Amino acid sequence: MKRILLCSALALGLSSLYAQEPVADLFSPRRIIKTNLAGYAGLAVNLNYEQKIGGKTSLGLLGGYKLPSTIKVSALGDLDGERQTYTGEVEPSGPFVNPYFRFYPRETFHGFYLEVFMRWFSYDFKLPYDYVTNDGRVIQGAMDGNASAFGGGLGLGVQFTLASRLFMDIGLGAGLASGNVHLETNDPDLTLADYITIKENIEGYQDDADVQVFMLGDILTDPTAGASTTQAWADFEGKLFPIVRGGISIGYAF
Repeated sequence: MKRILLCSALALGLSSLYAQEPVADLFSPRRIIKTNLAGYAGLAVNLNYEQKIGGKTSLGLLGGYKLPSTIKVSALGDLDGERQTYTGEVEPSGPFVNPYFRFYPRETFHGFYLEVFMRWFSYDFKLPYDYVTNDGRVIQGAMDGNASAFGGGLGLGVQFTLASRLFMDIGLGAGLASGNVHLETNDPDLTLADYITIKENIEGYQDDADVQVFMLGDILTDPTAGASTTQAWADFEGKLFPIVRGGISIGYAF
């Protein structure tokens, strides 16, 4: 009888102890699926997966697709001794992938963190232009363009629980990527002579130190140009692009 009473008292004591501890404190997640709400403001559909690999470390993968959004492209040059400025608009769109490693000084998924990340992207766009043919006609067209790059950087932020399995992640990071830009036109109104002229103009731009074209934060220089009976093109290789990473994400842990 005494043994039964002792066991009953012990069971009641343990149940009382666990009843006083919040359920959230007993839950230790291994992974979180998130989406960056701030990314949608920049028309970037995204999904983020973060996996715990240690008591203070994690690996993650952010991927998504950038929907068309307007950015500025500008050119500066000297024309007849007068400084000229041209500004146009392009709407890049395409996929991006962002793997990362995080260190949490306190505990994985909780509190302040430091991040090392990589980034790859490949964006397609249309670049508008005006061209005067040999017979004096003005043709308004758009070159098909692609900008792709790979790089990385550093970031920091804080992650915390909003509810039992609901997390918020606020972070910011910056870095650099190196990549290439390809432009081409195949307007059916242009002839072989027109394409050759466009190629020669591109090569002249390469040798003209008074002309600068800015795109995605970089000055495009040293193009490689070509022409055929159906198109003209230009390639800019080894360009540097700034990377900005950050936002406000909501995630579900499990």
